[in-house]
Amino acid sequence: MSTDQSVRNLRLLISIGGLALVIQSVVFQGTFGIVENPGVSGVLRDVLSGGLLLVATIFLFSGVYLRLRDSR
Repeated sequence: MSTDQSVRNLRLLISIGGLALVIQSVVFQGTFGIVENPGVSGVLRDVLSGGLLLVATIFLFSGVYLRLRDSR
């Protein structure tokens, strides 16, 4: 994989992870009071919120890990 492609992949991983974290925070945690009701409740809300948080964590940590590994 070329260095240019590697940098694009890192940026994509970190961008998707950051976006998922922001969406999870704004929609499901009520940050800033932008979204009052996401349209789901109960167990489905918990599953969606947890899933987005898991995706965000995996993508962010993967991107950071790969960036640190490539910087050596």
